[in-house]
Amino acid sequence: MIVRAVHISKYFSIEGGVFKRETGLVRALEDVSFSVEEFSTLGIVGESGSGKTTLAKILVQLMAPTKGVVEFDGSKISNFRKDMQIVFQNPYASLDPKMRIKDTLYEPLLIHRLAMPKQLRDKARELLDAVGINEDALGRFPAEFSGGQRQRICIARALATQPKCIILDEPISSLDLTIQLKLLDLLLRLKERFKLTYLFISHNLNVIKYMADSVLVLQGGRIVEQGDMRAIFAHPSHPYTESLLRSARR
Repeated sequence: MIVRAVHISKYFSIEGGVFKRETGLVRALEDVSFSVEEFSTLGIVGESGSGKTTLAKILVQLMAPTKGVVEFDGSKISNFRKDMQIVFQNPYASLDPKMRIKDTLYEPLLIHRLAMPKQLRDKARELLDAVGINEDALGRFPAEFSGGQRQRICIARALATQPKCIILDEPISSLDLTIQLKLLDLLLRLKERFKLTYLFISHNLNVIKYMADSVLVLQGGRIVEQGDMRAIFAHPSHPYTESLLRSARR
């Protein structure tokens, strides 16, 4: 086990009136528990509003849970900010438009003291090469790249800290279909090359089937089914999972 969520709940207040008093709660997550084995891929699937992104933000400590805790195996995740990384859905919003690509990649290397100043360019070039981007990108700005190229750069930035676990939050959903499979294949190669653990979030069960070893199905902030990917795809036990599978086959 590298990551474990223990009874995670997240509630958001609904405020109304002149004095902004709390009038209710939105239960984005309710009693979510699971664990992730090292070097595996856990697929987290559900429709929009199921709580997937809220869960991702809690796992990387961008948001605190209302209840519950996230636990890390200290022998595997010893430096949280270095060992846990996330790649978000929208590559257009994930890169600072005012920063050259080299500075985007230099920053984590410097923060975590993974390279001396004279080594930065070589390290950044290696990261770009790993994701299939030419080194001439180093001096350019994000606006000069397509969405697929930007997402590759985001992946390179995540790899810069030499992470043990990467959360991939709908990393291909905003890209053209012709680009999606190439990016999935890249992620599989990187997982093997760098011995990574993935939490792969998607609304698309076909993508989860392609990427994951185990699956967690969220509906309305609750887990309705979880287990081995092949077993769940062959014999889903919950009507919601069955409906997702029917949609995926169309």
